[in-house]
Amino acid sequence: MNMEKMTDSIETQRLVLFPYTKENLSLFNSDIAAFEREYGVIYQGEELDYLLTDFLKRLEKEIEEDEKNYLFFTEFLLVLKETDRIIGSIDYKYAPKDGVTEVGYGMNKSYEGHGYMTEALTAFLKFGRERGIKTVRADTLADNIKSQNVLKRCGFRFLYEDKNLWWEINL
Repeated sequence: MNMEKMTDSIETQRLVLFPYTKENLSLFNSDIAAFEREYGVIYQGEELDYLLTDFLKRLEKEIEEDEKNYLFFTEFLLVLKETDRIIGSIDYKYAPKDGVTEVGYGMNKSYEGHGYMTEALTAFLKFGRERGIKTVRADTLADNIKSQNVLKRCGFRFLYEDKNLWWEINL
């Protein structure tokens, strides 16, 4: 893993949370193998289906339009230190409005059940609090018990249910 190139990263005991910037996301979107060589990582995160690929192309444009606030809405890749594998991602969905934002995350299913996402979310909430975020919300599908448990372990409380379940934590 090439930590010198991973600017604005967050380090935990087992993970490095590494944000996409305009430059590295452009490289990822155009040539994943070159991205892996440049940063010394291997992508094994969420499946790069057309939805995620389209999202990452839109994200590249959004970062360019608001580089000052990009850390509040870019994806942070979750890199497992032991193997240099990218196993998932986490992000704030938008820059905070009146101190409030949402968090989203995803992980390769083969890495679930080891506490990685709880570790990542705990560090990510601290990172947000240090940057002025006051409240973080999240939504889960009603049957996504694993994600709900991550939120509970990180101190989120249940708010309400519409088509999803909504959660919140005050930092």
